[in-house]
Formats: sequence, structure tokens, C-alpha cells
Amino acid sequence: MDRPAPASVYRALESRFPQALESARALLRQPSVSATGEGVADCAEMVRHMMTEIGCKTRTWKKGGHPLVVGELDVGASVTLIEYEMYDVQPVGDLDAWRVPPFAAEIREVPGVGRAIVARGSTNSKGALANHLFTWKTIQDVDEMPVNLKILAEGEEEISSANFIEFIRTHRGELKADGAIANDYSEDLRGVPTVYLGVKGCLYLTIWSRGNRTAGGPMESEIHSSDAVWITSPVWRLLKALDTLVDDNQRPAIDGIWDGVRKPTKQEIVMVNRLAKKFDPSAWLREGRVAKFKYDLPKRELLLRYLYEPTVNICGIHSGYVDHGGTKTVLPHEAYAKVDIRLVKDMTVEGTLRKLRAHLEKRGFGDLRIEVHGPYGPAKTDPDSWIARSAIEAVQAHGKEPEVWPSSGGTMPAFAFDEYLHLPWVATGLGHGAHAHAPNEYASIDGMRRFIAGEASLVYAAARRHRPKAM
Repeated sequence: MDRPAPASVYRALESRFPQALESARALLRQPSVSATGEGVADCAEMVRHMMTEIGCKTRTWKKGGHPLVVGELDVGASVTLIEYEMYDVQPVGDLDAWRVPPFAAEIREVPGVGRAIVARGSTNSKGALANHLFTWKTIQDVDEMPVNLKILAEGEEEISSANFIEFIRTHRGELKADGAIANDYSEDLRGVPTVYLGVKGCLYLTIWSRGNRTAGGPMESEIHSSDAVWITSPVWRLLKALDTLVDDNQRPAIDGIWDGVRKPTKQEIVMVNRLAKKFDPSAWLREGRVAKFKYDLPKRELLLRYLYEPTVNICGIHSGYVDHGGTKTVLPHEAYAKVDIRLVKDMTVEGTLRKLRAHLEKRGFGDLRIEVHGPYGPAKTDPDSWIARSAIEAVQAHGKEPEVWPSSGGTMPAFAFDEYLHLPWVATGLGHGAHAHAPNEYASIDGMRRFIAGEASLVYAAARRHRPKAM
């Protein structure tokens, strides 16, 4: 298949790749941890400056929290794309587990991958952000940009995207476009890229158990653990409450939660059957450094559960004395758990939260306090949409046959494209990276080279394939 962009564009991208690599490394050296705020404001300004350098009109916008960086590149093209980006990253976690400083953006050899940038944010998703901006600047240097861009780079993706969602909700008039794109490195260890046509929603919670007059337990501070013989432990109450949220196979067991789960359509079943023929479970496990799946099921059934079932997951639990060394015998007065509930199509944030509260109340845990952090629902795009076909065409133009997934098991605020802007959207991208949210996150250098060329192909394919609606 012929590549959609002019040959001069691909030649320029290849010859300038060392500049692209250093641009990505420079952005990765700037911390931007949204959970703590470390470096976020400086990173937002850095991203805004990078957008200005490619000719965008830029501004930042926020209502509290961290700024959304908005860039608009209007070249008078007939097609306009919204490009979703994120510049925030997860906390680095256990520093001792990193083989390099997490914000040094050092290049290291990764077994089975080759040379890669090892850094927090390299694959999720500052590497792709820098690569995008480099690609668009290079296209303008050697050709005419084939599409107009409205770039939305948020600094809160890892903490639930409040400003991004509010901006789209309140600025619909200035966000008129033909489609939306959210590209990352999607190739697995086999080199097979993915085109995602959906994401799950996420209800992220902090569930608190504290000593109180109704349930008992210490109410002001920890006390001596000898009192556990006659004083209730808020920690045990939290653990017992959490245990009721899943069954023995760790599938959701909240009362009524399955009532809102929609079965896959016939079209989606066809897509899953096609996907199952290509899906390699062993490659998935290797990339995630996981020993096995919790179900011993054929590929098709594994995929159906991954794509179309909700989850209830404990992200972390904290209480009392947790230092590594020594002992301290205490009965804590409080405990909390960070919990995420992944939502599939037709589940709602409000309905799921209502069911959770009723479930806990029914079992005598109504005293537990629930904090809700920036939730949003699932999203789905039509596999026959012009933007999906453009993404598939762009990948195929580089000799790759993508796996087309009806949804991802992960989450991003793509529901805003569905609900507020009514736009078809797609998530894809050549290149390989891994260990997002974990130590030693990396992005393959050869994969970055492919990603940049693939992004050029995508914007040209989108310009060629899109057909305006009849008036």
C-alpha cells in the first residue's frame, strides 16, 4: 500500500529524527506529577512554548487544579482534528526499583526491545506528545499541513481530568471538528499495533473506615493493640467491607452492578472473534510481567471478559504502623483504601455509586465514608467511522496489520468526545513502550521513529478519507 504522505515528509522525518529524540528527552526531564503537583506548572509552560514553535495560537485554561494547554493550528484545511494529549505523569513510586533516575531520560538497552528511553512518562504519554509536535512542525517545513489541529494537552489525566472535561463541556462552540485522535505507542512485543475504538469509564474512590459511636473503635488516635480484645478495629471493618465487593473469583459482587452491563452487539462479537485469531496471551503476560491470567479460559472468552466486564480493584490500603523496620503494637483509629471501579458501556457513574452505597449500607457498613475523585463514564466509537478507517489505513501503510479492539480495558476521558462533541474518535499509534505506572517505564527508540512516520500518515490519510456531511 502506498504511504499517504509525500515522500519528502518521510525523508525529512527520518533525517531529523535525532532532533525528535532530543525533544522527547527534554520534555521527559521536566517532572510533571499531577498527584503531587511536582513540576506541573513548569511543564505546562514548556508544552505551551513547544506548541507556539509549531505555529499554534496557545493559551492555558483551568478552574483550580492543573492547567489545560490549548493550541490551535488553522491552516485553512477542509478537515479539522482534535488531538488529545497529556503532559502529566504518575508518581515515580519506589526509587530503589528504578535502574535509572526517573526524570533523567537516559537511554538504556532493554532486553527483547533494544535501545529505549527509560523515564517516567516515556510511554504514558509525554513521549508521544513530543513526537506529535515534532511531526507537525516537520510537515509544515517541507509541505502543507493537510489538516487543521485543535490540540488539548491536559495535566490531570492521572487524577481524573477535571479541567479537560470542564473545558470541553463549556467550550463546545470553539471545538467544532470532524474527528478526534488520541495516539500513543500501541505496538506489543511482537510489533503488532492496536487500534482502540473504545475505553472503559472509571469511578475512583477513597473509602474510609474510622472509629465512631455507631460502629465503635478508637475515635481520636491509635491505641494499644491489647485493647483489640474488646475494642472494634476500623481496619478489620474496612477489610471485611471490601471483601464483600467481589466474589471468590474477584469479579464484581456489588448488589445490582451487573444489571447495568450491556452485552456485546453482534458486530462487536464479530470483531472479538477476528481479534481472538491474532491475540497472543503469552505476549500480553510477558509485557505485563505477570505469571498467568486468573481465568483458565480460551482466548475468545478471555477477551470478552476483558472488554465487556466491569472490575472492582483495590489500588492501595493504608492504616496504622507501616514502617519496614521494627514493631509497634497499635490498634489504628482509621484506615482507608483507594478503589477503582471500571465501567463498561451503559453503566453510569451515578448509578454505580448509588448501588455501592446501598450495598455497604445493607451489610452494616453505612458508616464508611466514600470520597469520589473526578469520575467519568465509558466511551465507544463506530468501527465503520471515517476516522477509524483512516487509522487502520495509516498503520497498514507501514506494513503493519493492526489488531482492532472494540475497547481498551483502560480509561481516558474519551466520553467527552461522545457526550459533548458527538465526534468519532480513535486511539492508535505505531511504536512500542511499556511499564506505564510502574518502575522503569520505557519507550523504544526505533518505535518512536515508526510512531512519527505513522502520525504523518494518519493526518494525511484523514485529510484524504474524510467526506463532509451533505448540507
